[in-house]
Amino acid sequence: MGSDNSNLSASRLTRRDFNRVLAATAAAGAIGLPATRARAESTVTFLGWQGYDDPLAFDDFLKSKGITLNTTYIGNNDEIVAKLKGGGIGQIDIVTPYMGYIPLLAKLDLIQEIDVSRLPNLEKVMPIFLKDPNLNVNGRLYGVPFTWGGAPMVYDPAAIPTPPASWKDLLKPEFTGKVGMLDDPLGNMMIGSLVTTGSQTPAKINAAQLERSIDFLIEVKKQSRVVAASYGDLSDAIARGDVTITFNGWETMVKFCGDKGKVVKYNYPVERTNAWLDNYCIAKDAPNLDAAYELCNRAISVEGQTRLANVAFQAIVNVDAAAALPANIRSLYPYDDVANYGKKAGFFGMPPLEREGDFATFSEWMKAYERFKTA
Repeated sequence: MGSDNSNLSASRLTRRDFNRVLAATAAAGAIGLPATRARAESTVTFLGWQGYDDPLAFDDFLKSKGITLNTTYIGNNDEIVAKLKGGGIGQIDIVTPYMGYIPLLAKLDLIQEIDVSRLPNLEKVMPIFLKDPNLNVNGRLYGVPFTWGGAPMVYDPAAIPTPPASWKDLLKPEFTGKVGMLDDPLGNMMIGSLVTTGSQTPAKINAAQLERSIDFLIEVKKQSRVVAASYGDLSDAIARGDVTITFNGWETMVKFCGDKGKVVKYNYPVERTNAWLDNYCIAKDAPNLDAAYELCNRAISVEGQTRLANVAFQAIVNVDAAAALPANIRSLYPYDDVANYGKKAGFFGMPPLEREGDFATFSEWMKAYERFKTA
């Protein structure tokens, strides 16, 4: 994968900003407890997002299983591809990619099919995530769903009692100077594609459609007071009253703004929005296969999932864990209607990395986004 993909790291990192507390805790587990390391039966090499190892390391689970984690954190999904291709096969056990990368990893033979018989906790994973086509390549499961979320329209109900029904409504005069955007290349362009093409596969568009998507984003930018670098910055802008509504957002912003004394809500416009699903995957020729399955099963256990939700405020996939959450954490996400989440937010695949007919490639998407950045 080319250097053009480096732009994606910015879009993925924007929602990693709030894993820092989780990461600090995980670091202790990743470094390893001396007693555990001295008698460990397996040293599992974990390559993934910062904090995604915490549900494994926050208690005595690793010690009880005789497992030590050798953890390397990534800055973007491309690093998973690069490190597996660059000598990681036979060295790395677990990776944690965004769902859009799983078909590529499977095609390149960098990850292995999941043996569902070795993961009893899969029975508790909500079907919408387990059946996601990005995870199921040629009818075979290659990813273990771990955490998810979407990009709704976040708004201040004190200023906007009834949220707009459409993303297009943000272009109305009453919202001039009141919109906040997130500098999220792939997310913004995916929403732009949904709005301007109405396609059910917004990542599969031609060059002309891509340009219309950028044109729409530029019009929204003209309405915006801020194009924020992170969800933290965007939450701060709403909490201060600088903006009252967002183009692109995250359900967890309700918590972030609430902590700053600002009540906000979110809405899914009629065109829908994009969503993401991060996963545990087992690398090809993982040297500690038994331990890798132990960790994948732990990641989607009630204990692991409630830890993720209560500390990082991220959405979880285990139905029993979701039911056990305290009300203030559970209310952050639409768990009561998660089966219909796809009608509001889509787990869309990535634009093609190589030419497929007249569809614009991922690198062409990233190049097109530069026109938005400089507008």
